Amino acid sequence: MMKSDEVRAFLQGQALYAFDPQTALCVALVRYGPDGRCEVEFASGDTDQGIYGFDGDTYWTRYTTFRQGETHSFHLQAIAPGLAQAYFVDGTIAFLQSYHAELSGCPKSPV
Repeated sequence: MMKSDEVRAFLQGQALYAFDPQTALCVALVRYGPDGRCEVEFASGDTDQGIYGFDGDTYWTRYTTFRQGETHSFHLQAIAPGLAQAYFVDGTIAFLQSYHAELSGCPKSPV
């Protein structure tokens, strides 16, 4: 698993594509602002606003409506440069996250 400094460097101030780990289909583009705010743009075009933060080697997110507005914490496992697998802290697999949108169906990355 990534260590706290790696998790922070991977997320903070970045725009990351989120992929379903089973189908490799793009689910969303998540923008993690440098100020602890985040925004998710789903492949459907829907959006949601939230906040995020860090706690040791994990990070957490809480959106207005996504995931019922609840706070969820995650670990990241580096897969390749610019690609990580997220896991809920209980070990359940979450989204693949990447700086790159090589897979089709993703919203366009901000300039």
